[in-house]
Amino acid sequence: MAHPRRNPALLLSLFAAIACQTSGTGPAGDGTGEGSTGDDPGDTGQSADASTGASSEPGSGGSGESGEPAADVPAQGLRIARVEANPGVAIPIAIDGAPVQGSQRNAPIPKGRDTAFRVYVDVDEASWTPRELEARLTVTQPDARETIVTATAMIAEDSSTTSLQSNFLLGVLAADIQPGAKLQVELFEVDGSVEAPPGAEPPRAFDGGADFIGVEGSSQQMRVVMVPVQYQYGSCSTLPDLTPEALQPYADAMYQQNALESIEIEVRAPLLVDDLDLTDSGDFFSLLNRVVQLRAQDGPAPNVYYYALFDNCGACISESGGCLLGVAPGQPGASQAEASQRAAIGVRYLGTEEMGIETFVHEIGHTQGRAHIACPGASAAGPDFSYPYENGSIGVWGFGVRDFEIRNPSNHKDYMSYCSPTWVSDWQWSATFARIKALTEWDALVVPPPQTTILVGNYNPETGESAFWTEPGELAPQDTVGSASSLALVGPDGPLHVADADVDAWSEGPWVTVRANLPARTLVDATEAFELRLPQHTARIERQSVRLDLADTLRAR
Repeated sequence: MAHPRRNPALLLSLFAAIACQTSGTGPAGDGTGEGSTGDDPGDTGQSADASTGASSEPGSGGSGESGEPAADVPAQGLRIARVEANPGVAIPIAIDGAPVQGSQRNAPIPKGRDTAFRVYVDVDEASWTPRELEARLTVTQPDARETIVTATAMIAEDSSTTSLQSNFLLGVLAADIQPGAKLQVELFEVDGSVEAPPGAEPPRAFDGGADFIGVEGSSQQMRVVMVPVQYQYGSCSTLPDLTPEALQPYADAMYQQNALESIEIEVRAPLLVDDLDLTDSGDFFSLLNRVVQLRAQDGPAPNVYYYALFDNCGACISESGGCLLGVAPGQPGASQAEASQRAAIGVRYLGTEEMGIETFVHEIGHTQGRAHIACPGASAAGPDFSYPYENGSIGVWGFGVRDFEIRNPSNHKDYMSYCSPTWVSDWQWSATFARIKALTEWDALVVPPPQTTILVGNYNPETGESAFWTEPGELAPQDTVGSASSLALVGPDGPLHVADADVDAWSEGPWVTVRANLPARTLVDATEAFELRLPQHTARIERQSVRLDLADTLRAR
């Protein structure tokens, strides 16, 4: 079992390091991977001083002659133009002194998650003198408890989205990102020689006083079962390392790019595969067929994702001029009846673990109902043409709350694309937030197993290969709206029953997932064969090849 790392002292230290970078104390950079811009958390963590990133008491100025702390001097000659919360993607929460209401936001802010805040300023160009300023961020909980975080930055000109040195970056711990929490940001002078007129007020994020951050109240959890493949074929014999230490990067990558409060990863007993050549695309797809059936046989909760990880000794699984890395059995919706499709497989190449981790996030993305995203120079099956950004760009700045790296939208692509480097777009973040919320809510429901049964199967229209079984469940009417396919139960004298079928293409290859409601058991018992009627042709599946008892076995658990 693996959980995201939580080290408050390290978190404050690293946020402080990023704040130092924006103050101009380190090499200049624009977040593209050049210079010291938070892209190397190990280096920044060594040089950071946690005390510069957060404080529990206001008033960090020097002492006056009387020994009393000097009064705060409100910053002069500028205003706060914009404040963004970034739990993974940049979300504006204040613009020109006014709150950004929920209906106007580009993405939701999940609760209980470490979050970065980026503060942009506009200066009075006619009178501005570049100097260091302090940003003081105060989070107030509904019980009036306050947390204060500070950061300094050398402000030379108006803030820019492309220059980290031109704005403030502050970090707030997960314990303070809670529903009902309010926020205010104020700016103060650091240079003791700068004076403010009597009665002057500091520039503030919200002109009307502290306002709501807008943290969502829903629980956002994900449960994943990792299936290590014990692969033995030819001279290749491998078993991926899935110790807690080895799993942590997988958990971190999924957590960072999904609107999660927590993720739980369980490791299943290995799946022995000694009769498939996992350098062959046909056998590669056959492995997913087995894993989908394995999930059905295990009968986990419907919101549990299965992911089989294998190592084929670094061989390319050739398909259409490229190398297959992973595959998922379609894009299931948010219904319990689509539980079987929450399974996927991916390869782990020796020496290129990062590729395996990216594949993990991508393929689980398919099982969350996400389609491919188009990007230049990379052909992906079935891209989502409603994606709002050109060339697969993530659209807004991203921030890793585990690795503390900044992701620039000018060179990062959405993780459902085939381009690199990848991160999550705000559009994808919003979509998966809704899916995670829906599936998490099932944990609070006490629902008896459905008494109706569906037929589920995987079918290859090119070769006629298939595997079908039954599960408890019922397809909703919207699952088959406009379906051009159907499933017929055929007896000695012809069709006994015909139902619309939901046919979902796999993310790669020719295979499809098929689901259809079954009638009363008396009709099923009288069936000699099932006919899958697709637009291209009709496939006959003999009754004896379908595992009809699996639904009863699962229902009895």
